[in-house]
Amino acid sequence: MVYVIIPAAGHGERFGGKNKKQFLMLADKPVFIHTLLAFQESACIDEIIFVVPEEDLPSTKALIRDYGLPKLKYVIAGGRSRQESVAAGMLLLKEKGQDDDIVLVHDGVRPLVTNTLIGAVVEGVRTFGAVVAARPVTDSLKEVTDGAVIQKSLARERIWAMQTPQGFYLSVLVEACRKGAEDHFYATDEAMLVERLGVPILCIEGPSENIKITTASDLKMAEFLLKNQNDSESVRAERA
Repeated sequence: MVYVIIPAAGHGERFGGKNKKQFLMLADKPVFIHTLLAFQESACIDEIIFVVPEEDLPSTKALIRDYGLPKLKYVIAGGRSRQESVAAGMLLLKEKGQDDDIVLVHDGVRPLVTNTLIGAVVEGVRTFGAVVAARPVTDSLKEVTDGAVIQKSLARERIWAMQTPQGFYLSVLVEACRKGAEDHFYATDEAMLVERLGVPILCIEGPSENIKITTASDLKMAEFLLKNQNDSESVRAERA
């Protein structure tokens, strides 16, 4: 079995505004619906677990009924952090899954994930064991002090910026989550937790369009990319 946990329980403090970013409209659908549909349409995925703020459970479930999402088996309440929300999903899988099942974790506000990338991460787990979507950085990087004074330059050739999906075997991610909680270790993604087990993790280059919506400008960029994507598909359909 291949599962995907999609955490979208954040409150969007960096985005600003009254509405949580996962529920904002992107073209004709909420951001999170685009994300769910991407995994629904992937032949690699068997079941989807969607994690949302507890106060939004009723409204989310009502909204989801308007879309065909048979792979979405669970809509559950998350915690105050991404790590707690993923752990809520892992608690379910620990009870029902097998050690050699594959678990992907993908940001609910990364709606432009492609079928190709999903398939590459799943296949990468089967061949390597632990895989993350990521991109090599292109900007010059500096390490600075607390006062933002440059201390030294970093070699960007060996620096990659993490994306999602991130994929692991169920047994590995269960143990990584357990150890993280036991050690009171806060991680910003699952790779940080798995690293602590000494498990090698392979980076697969994700497309630049696989953006995470964190700010209002990110939403505008996603709208632009989605429109270009739809226009390209229309042109291909006309030529077929």
